[in-house]
Amino acid sequence: MKRNILFAFIGALLLHILYFAAQLLIGLIQTFFYKPQFAPDTVVLQSEMAFGFVNQDSPIFLLGSYIGVALLIYAVLSLKKKGVNSID
Repeated sequence: MKRNILFAFIGALLLHILYFAAQLLIGLIQTFFYKPQFAPDTVVLQSEMAFGFVNQDSPIFLLGSYIGVALLIYAVLSLKKKGVNSID
């Protein structure tokens, strides 16, 4: 049981790191390939950066999503273990 909990928290941490790394990579790619669009009657140059992301949620939401994902992984690991034992 302790091993499943440890794997669940590590798995949730890895999934969150992967999610944030993917968001940063997408922003970096969008910034690298950004080409400004000029309209014929526009006098002001557009300067738009698409690097990173904006998180407007509460920090409690991040903690809640981490705990929720960890609980979900724990449930899957527990079901998987019960399924293997019932076959034996």
